[in-house]
Amino acid sequence: MKLSLRDINNFIILLPVIVVFLGEIISYIYPSLSSLIKVFTCFILLFPIWLRIRIPNKFLLFLLIYGLFFIIAFSRSYNYRAALEDGIRYFFPVAVILYGYYNKHKLNLFVGFIIVFALINFVVQFKNYYHYYIDPERQWFYSRFFVESENRMIYWPPVIFGLLRATGLVVFFGAFGILNFVAFWLTHYYYHGKYRKLCLTIFTIGVFMSTSFKTIGFFLLTLAIKYYNKLKYFLIVPVLLALIYLLMGSSMRNDLEKSIEIRLKLYVIEGNSARSESYRVMAKEFKDFNLIGKGIGVFGGPASTKYKSPYYDEVNFNWYDTTYIATTDTYYPHLFVEMGILGGLSYLSLILSPVFLRIIKKRKLKILALVYGMLFFDALFTFSINNLVMLTMTLLFVYPIIYDKKEEHH
Repeated sequence: MKLSLRDINNFIILLPVIVVFLGEIISYIYPSLSSLIKVFTCFILLFPIWLRIRIPNKFLLFLLIYGLFFIIAFSRSYNYRAALEDGIRYFFPVAVILYGYYNKHKLNLFVGFIIVFALINFVVQFKNYYHYYIDPERQWFYSRFFVESENRMIYWPPVIFGLLRATGLVVFFGAFGILNFVAFWLTHYYYHGKYRKLCLTIFTIGVFMSTSFKTIGFFLLTLAIKYYNKLKYFLIVPVLLALIYLLMGSSMRNDLEKSIEIRLKLYVIEGNSARSESYRVMAKEFKDFNLIGKGIGVFGGPASTKYKSPYYDEVNFNWYDTTYIATTDTYYPHLFVEMGILGGLSYLSLILSPVFLRIIKKRKLKILALVYGMLFFDALFTFSINNLVMLTMTLLFVYPIIYDKKEEHH
């Protein structure tokens, strides 16, 4: 088969996107290379800037406003190495959004890639299932934690209710869920080929295979909103859930009940978790009217624990039983504590600014609401706005959706 110049050009455009996903796998297997890979990936996403491709003026304005708050927060950090390491991560969304802008007329290419990539992950997950049940002790996709007191690495399989959570090639079950969520809706709106129903079915199954409760919940919510006039059909969901519960073995039912009880205590009734603690700290900063932040690298991010930020002691932060994790696993407290109220709002406005730049048709706004909504909702519980993989699965599509000419005819 002879490759055309168009094929070569499309591959070159997709190459940085492929590097994002490959980089995540490599940095997961070799954690010491993580920071270097992320900086390199961010650089190649921004590479078109060096080719003098113009940045949208209004986006640039939002970027300059945020840049002012970034400089202030950087200067207030307790450790400039920590500020540099965590500070780079604040520009990941900028790099991804701009790469989408440079290729704003390549929506079909990106949609095709994400559909194929999601299907590959779906297939790979069955290979993961096989290897897990053959050798459950240690697999490449297990979470890893280094225990300093014992000077050894602990491998933790992503298992819940006795079932292996789907991670595919994207390593993290949350990313697997978002990948299938985004692939589902992009297929729904942009792919009308003969395999459309099959793809929609696979991606629906993929969302549930992730067993990411937040993604599943948001997915069901978006389906209910989309098909609100057919809500009566959703009444079958509790019936199916009850049936599944009854068909479970007693051991799995006990695991399910225990997991629900633990989560209710951690996040609702008692709030005994690092996540709930981080929101307590954020509320305190809001109450103290913290406008310009405590400084980058101070709270929530991996550099804050790596360089032992004194801020945790200042606020009497309680890690409970999660002292081994590198982050607080919540993005908004990290953002508003480090950047302050004004800095945090300017940052979120920068990410949302493409929507403010043009008059956008209602259908496009619905699709963008799905993309932004999934990312921002997930950030309540994870560092998704700091994760290149999750950003690539969401924000990369913002400008291509806005500039899509075919969509204008719907």
